Formats: sequence, structure tokens, C-alpha cells
Amino acid sequence: MNRNIWSLSIARNTITCKYLQRTVDRSVNTRTTGISGKARWYSQAQGNSSSEKEVRGWRKQLSEFRNRPASHVTAFALLHELTAVLPMVGVYYALDYFEPAIPFPESVLEDGNRYINKLRGYIGWEKLDKDSPVLLHLATSYGIVKAAAPARVAASLALTPWFARWCVVPIAKVFAKIKPSNR
Repeated sequence: MNRNIWSLSIARNTITCKYLQRTVDRSVNTRTTGISGKARWYSQAQGNSSSEKEVRGWRKQLSEFRNRPASHVTAFALLHELTAVLPMVGVYYALDYFEPAIPFPESVLEDGNRYINKLRGYIGWEKLDKDSPVLLHLATSYGIVKAAAPARVAASLALTPWFARWCVVPIAKVFAKIKPSNR
């Protein structure tokens, strides 16, 4: 008894269509299976079907990284920086809005503000008040973002394949169309 089945497999951004034929040999003296009633799968496509299994989990991400390492490294670097800058701005404005009492010595805050005022005066910006919490909020938001570094790295690693596929590669293709390579 023969049954014909079409199967699609998606691997490495290409779609492969295979025509599989399932043969059930019911005879006692079979050359193909050796056992009566066992089913075997035969593929008309080239290659071994066991080596063409769909890759899942972290191995899929690893194979995508092997196929496009530059886009994945770029995506990770961009995500790592975005997960640092955006939370730092958000934490700073949250500290500025809610004005929590942060235990910090006043003398250190005054010394820091005096040093920053020298730099701001050299650049030509307006000086800060002696007891301004701007420097304290900046330092606190920096510390909170640095303390969250393991979570940031994990999030960056998890989002790297998606970010590479949907953001980095399309932008790279646009630049490749604008400036063709000299091959």
C-alpha cells in the first residue's frame, strides 16, 4: 500500500518541498524492512532526511548566528546599548519626579556639584545649585542600570535573533542597494 505525502521544511531562509512516499510492505519476505507490516519512509529528495530535521531552541539561534554573524553581533551591541540608555533615562526621570530620600552624605554631594559646576562653566552651560540633586539622580540611575546588567545581557541575547532579522538585516539591505559592492 502506498501513500503519497508532500512535506515542507523551512531551514536557512529557504523552503524545501519534498515528495515523500510511505510504503507499507505486508509480505513476509520483504527486502526493504525485513519485518512484515512495518512502515518505511522513502524520500525522493536528495540527502538524508534525518540530517534535515528542523532545528529548535537555542540551536536554532546558534545556526542563525553562524549564517549571519555580523548582523547578530551588531544587533546584540545595539540592544545592549538600548537596554542601558533607555532605562537610565527612565530611572533618572522617575527619581526626579518622585524625589525619594537617597541616603548620601551632603559633603560628597556638594563636592560633586562644585566639580560639575566647574565643568559646566568651562563648557558655557548654566551652573547648578549647591544642593541640586541632579548629580545624585544621575549616579543613582547609573548604579541601578549597572546592577541590572545580567538581566540586560539576558534580554539582549534573547532578542538578538529577532532584532537582527527585523531591524539590522533590512537596514543592511537598504545600504547594500545604495552602495553596490565592487565585485
